[in-house]
Amino acid sequence: MIEIYKKLPKTNCGKCGVPTCMAFAVKVMNARQKMTDCPFVAQENNEPISQKTAITMDDNYERVSNELEADAKRVDFKETAAAVGGSYEKKNGCESIHLAMFNRPFEMRREGLFENDAYCHDSWSKIIIYDYIRRKGARPLSGDWITLGHFPNTASHVKAFQRSAEEKIASTFNKNVEGLKGRCKEMGGREDTGKMKADYLCRFDLLPRIPLYLCFWEADDEFPASCKLFLDRNAEAYIDIEYLAYLVERFVELFVKV
Repeated sequence: MIEIYKKLPKTNCGKCGVPTCMAFAVKVMNARQKMTDCPFVAQENNEPISQKTAITMDDNYERVSNELEADAKRVDFKETAAAVGGSYEKKNGCESIHLAMFNRPFEMRREGLFENDAYCHDSWSKIIIYDYIRRKGARPLSGDWITLGHFPNTASHVKAFQRSAEEKIASTFNKNVEGLKGRCKEMGGREDTGKMKADYLCRFDLLPRIPLYLCFWEADDEFPASCKLFLDRNAEAYIDIEYLAYLVERFVELFVKV
């Protein structure tokens, strides 16, 4: 953690979404945030992150994913599959849970997480899915939609989230609503109406029990396009709030990559 802290500006500016640089270093150490979430980390000495620090970060992600994997392997697969919206399969005596993340199919086996019948080595995918599986959805979805910044203990994320997510989508598709609709379709979104008032509304399932609504308002003569992303109020029962923030961030990265 100290090695990570040394790379930070130590100004406690909060632009990473965490109140202090020390708290940010702890989150990076525990794989709850990425080093690049700090906008000043590479500029501090006008040099990139050292190889040693980068290796330490990778080691931390792998450590956390291994810990979560051990928890996920101990769940009742049949019961959990129903709780998380996946499908249960037992073949030749081997149990598995099938679910999709960003429309990518994954399979949780007693041996770990698999994608396309090969063991998944992406630490972040493993962290997200293992945490989702081990929590087993403590309560049903509420049908009440809020933005990420309105979850408990996430007030510091509001501005950073809006800047890096909602505004990024709005600026990318400003005066190009047809392009937005096409991208929604490519990402597996389903057009919807009635949930919220917007010029265009589309639902995505980041994970089976993690729905996200994208609300888009077209540009007019006075205002540019705007966008809001909404999640179910009970989403935190299915996944750690920090991992949920990363999941939304990753969705936006994929969405604007056109």
